[in-house]
Amino acid sequence: MKVLDLFSGAGGFSSGFAGSSDTHLAVDIDSVTLETYSLNYPEAKTMQRNIGSLHSIELERELGGHPNIIIASPPCEEFSQANPDSAISAAERIYGTGTARLVLDTIRIIGDLTPEVFVIENVAALIKAGGKEIVRRELERVGIDNVWFNLVRAHQHGNPSKRLRLFISNVKLNLPRGTPPRVMDAIGNLPPLDQDALFSSDREVPNHERLSVTEDKLKQIRRTRWRQGAKRFRASKKRSLPNWVRLSPDQIATSIIGLSRYIHPFEHRLLTVREHARLMSYPDSFVFNGPTDSQYNQVGESVPPLLSHLIAEEVLKYLE
Repeated sequence: MKVLDLFSGAGGFSSGFAGSSDTHLAVDIDSVTLETYSLNYPEAKTMQRNIGSLHSIELERELGGHPNIIIASPPCEEFSQANPDSAISAAERIYGTGTARLVLDTIRIIGDLTPEVFVIENVAALIKAGGKEIVRRELERVGIDNVWFNLVRAHQHGNPSKRLRLFISNVKLNLPRGTPPRVMDAIGNLPPLDQDALFSSDREVPNHERLSVTEDKLKQIRRTRWRQGAKRFRASKKRSLPNWVRLSPDQIATSIIGLSRYIHPFEHRLLTVREHARLMSYPDSFVFNGPTDSQYNQVGESVPPLLSHLIAEEVLKYLE
């Protein structure tokens, strides 16, 4: 079994597939995230390349043949609702000069390498404003007529945080439902980092370090109530979104986004990278490498491992 992971990031999407492959190749442009990938998947091969200029022959050579499975998460920033330019048509973005064009490179590589199964992950907004028709047409150009646009709400399948994602595949994904844990069920047994930390155990958890903030920002944090944001960021000229939201302890967490930060339900501090990871279903054994901001992005820009395992089960069932 050969698995190719394009735009692999830290490896959330690979989580369900790594154990079933004899050859596993991860490709990403970011060297720091690939260090995290290699740390957690030491048997996998990695390739630091710009996929927009990567030839499929190089991938085939590295894999030792055609992949059985291709999973891919091309950048989605241009389709995010938090992007000020999100009103631009899908055609202008996909056929433009920005990173959205990498969707076409993903399809090109899938067409060249003809895997038995492919799954492309992206934001749900990709299929709006003509995007669905473009993706379907471009897949038809490379000989793929059987396409499913699977909309998946992560929390409906047991993920501790909300996350609506699109999975484009040649296999229909019938994922089982699951009950998600509430915020404190997911992070409540981590060592405290406020004044109670003096009386806690010496148990160390990777990536669970308090993030320093200025005194002014700390005052804002103290004043912020559950489900309120201590800050806001501008998504467009007419629209702003809350940031530094204090999570409610007995509810499912909001979407964990790479550039956003969240306030602990009870402690007056921002959540740690490990707490972000717990809310994205990462096990504590998965260690994130690199600068702290990069670690937050690695978590927030990934496919939750729980979803990866459910998708992998569907794919492997199909291949059997």
